Amino acid sequence: MSSLGAVFDSFALVGDQFVIEAPPDWSQGRTLYGGMTAALAHEAIRRAFGDLPPLRSAQFTFIAPASGRLRFGASLMRRGRSSTIIAADAANDDGQVIRATLAFGAARESKVVHDFLPAPTVPPPGDCTPFRKQSAQAQRGFWNNFDTRLASGGRLLETSAAKPEFTVWTRFLDAGDADPTTALLAIADNLPPAAMVHFPAPAPISTVSWQLDIVGVVDHADAWSLLWSASEHAREGYSMQNMAMWSQSGDLVAVGRQAVAIFA
Repeated sequence: MSSLGAVFDSFALVGDQFVIEAPPDWSQGRTLYGGMTAALAHEAIRRAFGDLPPLRSAQFTFIAPASGRLRFGASLMRRGRSSTIIAADAANDDGQVIRATLAFGAARESKVVHDFLPAPTVPPPGDCTPFRKQSAQAQRGFWNNFDTRLASGGRLLETSAAKPEFTVWTRFLDAGDADPTTALLAIADNLPPAAMVHFPAPAPISTVSWQLDIVGVVDHADAWSLLWSASEHAREGYSMQNMAMWSQSGDLVAVGRQAVAIFA
């Protein structure tokens, strides 16, 4: 099992694109899982443009399975006094797999300061049971790179749960020397869609789009993070979910929304 940092060490600059073979240990079925594809897009931007302000917001549309030899390119859309907007695209031999728009912005003084999204009160990670089954016989895939503990809410296929939502402690088993912001994108999407709590049986899913607004980045990628996801509406094979992420100390890290195709 390779560390997160080791994956990015294999990124190679070929012409004006960054190229990598999709690592099987970070896959979800026939594709890289969305968080890793998003992280690779950010890593390509970071390497192409060097010193950038902090990432503030990112939008990802997942077009096709990210598999095989992936080629990431980045282009500058706008550079202002405090903000920079960059687009990133990736393709394999079958065509485009992701389109992303990332907004970077320098901090500035403001008289408006508030926080109305506190971390939920849940037991610490050591008092929580594993969220996913973990064993040496576990199927190969991205989930084996994380330690996940259910803090509150339902489990997958728990149709009797009051709501399709859960709050889960999660951390990398080995983040290596990955960039903290790249690591944030890789971990913020590591949970299955909350709608799966109400699945009557296992079934495929596919993320359509993901937006993540970032408040701050945890300096240590190996630290615990608290992730919350809730499906607000599901019908006609699609689920719309709300998401949030806090540090172990209770600081808000990011909020997000996701549209998910469900085949149950």
